[in-house]
Amino acid sequence: MADGERAKGYRKVQLKPGDPTSLDPRYIVAVPDDVALPGETGALAYEPGRGPVTDEEALGVLRRRKGAQLARMYAESAPQALEHRGLPPTLDEALARHLPAELPARDKAKEVTSISLPPRLMARLVARAEIEGRNLNALIEMMLWRLDHEAPLDPEDVRREYAEMMDDLKNRQATD
Repeated sequence: MADGERAKGYRKVQLKPGDPTSLDPRYIVAVPDDVALPGETGALAYEPGRGPVTDEEALGVLRRRKGAQLARMYAESAPQALEHRGLPPTLDEALARHLPAELPARDKAKEVTSISLPPRLMARLVARAEIEGRNLNALIEMMLWRLDHEAPLDPEDVRREYAEMMDDLKNRQATD
C-alpha cells in the first residue's frame, strides 16, 4: 500500500471538539470505577446547587474525549496510518502514553477553535469589542472565562434560554 493510502474499509479519522464520539459507548474506554474521574466514563450530569466545573471534572472529560478519540482511530484507521502518525501498535499502549494525567498548563499556547454565530450577532459583538478597545477574540475569551467561574445551569433552563435568544435575534432583525 502506498504511503498515505488507506486500507480497504478504513478511513481517516479526525475528531473536532464538538464531535459526539466521546459519548458513543463503542469508543468509551473502560476505566475501573474506583479510579475513574468524574466524567471519565460517561457524561457529567447536572445537579441543582452545584458549583462551577472542577479541575477533576474537566480532566475526567478531557481523558474520556482523548480516550474515545484514540479508540475510534484504532477502530477505523489502517495500522499504517496509525504508525505514520507516530502511534504505537496497540490501543492500550496509546492510552498509556497519550491520556493526560493533568489539565494543560495555564501558560500553554491557546488552541484554535471555530464556532458558528448568526451574522447579525457577530456584527454586534465586533462593534462591542471595538467600543471596548479590544478584539473579538479577547471579548469572547473573557465571556467564556466568566462563564467558567459560574455554576452550570439546568439543561431545561438552557434549552428555554437558547430558544428565547433565537427568537430575540429573529425579532431584533425584523425591528432593526
